[in-house]
Amino acid sequence: MTSVYELFETSESAVTDGIWCAIEHQGQEICRIRVRSADRDLNPEIRKFMATEAAKSVKERGSLENVMDMLADPQMEHRLFAHAIVSDWEGITDQAGKALKCTPKNVEKVLNDLPLLARQIKAKAYSWTNFRKVFEQEAVGN
Repeated sequence: MTSVYELFETSESAVTDGIWCAIEHQGQEICRIRVRSADRDLNPEIRKFMATEAAKSVKERGSLENVMDMLADPQMEHRLFAHAIVSDWEGITDQAGKALKCTPKNVEKVLNDLPLLARQIKAKAYSWTNFRKVFEQEAVGN
């Protein structure tokens, strides 16, 4: 019988630092993205982002909008990913082939410009199995 810890225990380093994920097109790796978990219960950066957005809402609108409702907007979700989830990348270039530095501004632009790539990145970050301790141990061959 498998232990519930083996099934569900999260890797602190995977949650905090993120995990490297290959992004593939037609079976070929085209880039690598380092993502943190998109689960707000695991990722404290999401809670910080949401608190910041809530504070902006109060300042700008005089009221506290439901930040979770705001995340239903794809552009707002891309801002969340840019600030709290995507922590690094390799192989991402602009249209001229020049390497793009992984900054929140660049991450947000790439996610907004390339919805199919954004979908793949989101799938990696939303997959809770990627952040399990046993997954991390398997990746390093333990």
